[in-house]
Amino acid sequence: MLKNIFNTPLLGPVMRSPWTWRIARLLCLAVVLIMIAVGWHHHAIPGVKVPDPLMYTSLTTHLFWVWWIMGVVFIALLFGRGWCTVCPLGWTNGLANRFGFNRPLPRWLQNFIPVTLALLVLQLAVYFLELHRHPDLTARLLALLLLLAVIAGLIFRGHAFCRLLCPAGAVFGLYARLAPWSLRVRNTETCEACSEKNCISGKPLWRKLALGPAVLFWHGRRKTCPVDLVPEQVNDATACTLCLHCAHNCDNDNIAMGPRPWLDDLGRAPLAPSETLFFLVLLGLLTVNFTKVYPDLRQWVWAAPEQVALLLGWTGTGYYLLAALWAAVVFPLLLLLPAWGIWRLSDLRVTTLTGENSSPLPVPPSAPVPEIGFWARMGHLALPLIPLLLIVHLILAVVKINAKAGFLPYALRDPSGVKSYLAMNVMQTVPPPGLLLQLDLLKWLIMTLLLGGTALCLPAVRRCMRALPPRTSAPGFVAAVAVTVGMLAALYGATVIRWLFVR
Repeated sequence: MLKNIFNTPLLGPVMRSPWTWRIARLLCLAVVLIMIAVGWHHHAIPGVKVPDPLMYTSLTTHLFWVWWIMGVVFIALLFGRGWCTVCPLGWTNGLANRFGFNRPLPRWLQNFIPVTLALLVLQLAVYFLELHRHPDLTARLLALLLLLAVIAGLIFRGHAFCRLLCPAGAVFGLYARLAPWSLRVRNTETCEACSEKNCISGKPLWRKLALGPAVLFWHGRRKTCPVDLVPEQVNDATACTLCLHCAHNCDNDNIAMGPRPWLDDLGRAPLAPSETLFFLVLLGLLTVNFTKVYPDLRQWVWAAPEQVALLLGWTGTGYYLLAALWAAVVFPLLLLLPAWGIWRLSDLRVTTLTGENSSPLPVPPSAPVPEIGFWARMGHLALPLIPLLLIVHLILAVVKINAKAGFLPYALRDPSGVKSYLAMNVMQTVPPPGLLLQLDLLKWLIMTLLLGGTALCLPAVRRCMRALPPRTSAPGFVAAVAVTVGMLAALYGATVIRWLFVR
């Protein structure tokens, strides 16, 4: 039974109150607007030859690329889609819904293809435009995201921006299968007996605000689920954004939110083909970023696109496009193809059918067994790899924050970052910040995390076996996943050893 945090003294009423989350979202939106205002007119420092002097000293680039992009991984580890609860972009999208056309999202957009393309476009923009190095470009990116959130809210109902253009939401959907936190109904029979269905009805209602003798009434409407979920039908945490609208609307106090066992939702259902594609893209991008600190391995990883670019005569932009396709699609696909082949071959069945004269007997007709497609198999194989992928993502976040968190006090005192950079690198009156954890401690922390992520794949395989299609080889599936986990663990482990232990 899920422990309900809403019943906790003192904390429960605060968590249940919609004003708690409105204030939290408003504060996050205010921070985003401050980041846009601070970084809008700052690209570099006149007279300084360094092309990106404000990369970490500016409040805009520091908060977004260090704490937002990397910090949310820690939230995903513990709370799954907990960041979606206070995300200012999703909230802006929801506010725009009140004034929009509320059109349903077309069926052909109800998949992970748009958000996968958004992730690729963002990665290419980082490569080509170096968004992460300049405050003005980061500020414009944030402004564009807010604008797109408003436009999506004005056209479509629900959180269309989160579904179509937010890669973080898709990443959280993968990691939420593991996180020890979820929202469920306490008793399904209570939901079945409820005739009002206020949690999803969106009915109009009157609200009352009283302060002493002053009383204010206004006409409003109940908020519905932004991702069109019915609480009693939610059996995993992949899609629920923890907006808590259903908890605020439920008249029976039948919504519970709280901790649960690790990996609890893993294996309830395989990844859809489009989500499998997103998984592959994320796996490829994280892997090439992880291995870039190992020169020999990096050279091996990029050998194929470099040779193809030489043969085609592509340089500059052409090579980067080819490299992006290789890193995001081809390379991760090659990593999983051996597992697919092992599992596919393990499903072969050889039966000897002979009669008295050793002649084949006629095979009686039987109902055809539906064939499992390539992407369906890849979706099953990807599920037990999510713990290792999360840990690799977490390691990258730990390394980034460990190296750059020391710039935060400087960015808060000097939001533009100009004075801080000059003081540290030109006048040298202020020492540059150091590491939070020294390398001798960091290397053991990273190795422990990597070993823990590899070990988590073992119970993950066991949970994922419950969703295997009928008439497929369970031992073959286990062998296929074991080969892939071993190959990825060796790849990441060699990088860590070469990077931190052999210096």
